[in-house]
Amino acid sequence: MKSLRHIYEKGLLALLVIAAFMSCKKVIPGYISDQIRYVDDTFRVPKGTYYTADSRSFQGDGTSYPLNVKLVDIRDLATGQSVKAFTDSQEILVFTKLFDPNKDTTVEQLNAIRTKQRVPPLQIVEKSGQLIVNNGSINIPNGNYTFDISVSNERGSKIFKNISVLQLYLVEFQDISKGCAWFKNNTTTSGDIGSPGVTYKKLSNDGFRVILKITDKNGTPFNPKTGELIKRGDRPLFESYSRFHPVQYTDTTMICDFEVTPFPLKEVPGYGYLMYYRIPSDFVQIDPGVAPTTDPIYSVNPRFSFRLLVPGTYEVTVKVPKVTRKSS
Repeated sequence: MKSLRHIYEKGLLALLVIAAFMSCKKVIPGYISDQIRYVDDTFRVPKGTYYTADSRSFQGDGTSYPLNVKLVDIRDLATGQSVKAFTDSQEILVFTKLFDPNKDTTVEQLNAIRTKQRVPPLQIVEKSGQLIVNNGSINIPNGNYTFDISVSNERGSKIFKNISVLQLYLVEFQDISKGCAWFKNNTTTSGDIGSPGVTYKKLSNDGFRVILKITDKNGTPFNPKTGELIKRGDRPLFESYSRFHPVQYTDTTMICDFEVTPFPLKEVPGYGYLMYYRIPSDFVQIDPGVAPTTDPIYSVNPRFSFRLLVPGTYEVTVKVPKVTRKSS
């Protein structure tokens, strides 16, 4: 009996010694998962624009917060070569406060909340891993780029190579919607003419300007200064989307300086980005067979919508089919 008691006491003592030893061992705080990832295996980014990835795209897989995420390297996926253009700082306009397009409608208000800063085209939010690409990316070639990040917290740091791909592509112009109808003067009688051709040409990478030209089927422009292009009722037109500068008119074009991209910035409720015009019958001849007669009693009513996504100076041409501008 004494022997059993002696064994029990020795075993209890051993357990107490082990417990005391373990209580002295330093516990490493925090945790960094080996399975950190981005939900998106490829981020598709239209270059020359402001792009912010979804804040939930970075998945820490239980990694302890707060954490610090940094870009380590970004490489051309095809060649494996590092691309410094993503991390070299460039001078761009940066908003210092939230831009509200409903309130900030003058150049003075705009300049009060933006300033020129030197920042790299690609940034990663350190506390969340969120990707941000600014319009400084415009000069980086189209392509696929893989990148590495480091993640650190109180536990330490880990490198995650080829964690995702950033795909850069260029979209300067969007041709959204278009159509054209004839209307018999002073009636609601109408018919379809067909969709106008809407094309664009980038004249310069500088500025924020669009030069709009509306032409007949031969490319002859209608004159917006002499009533050849007029507003259609209460529907929006080009100047409805001009926010910071008044539209300028020439004998052949309408010019808008828009300051920020995209342009148009905001939709008109119920119309999207559509622009409506009427060309009175005094200034246009419709091809035979399109309207009920060849009498000069039909107006031409083009409608179209487009967006410019990247800064620059553009010429946008709307060519109305099956009609000819009358000579003055």
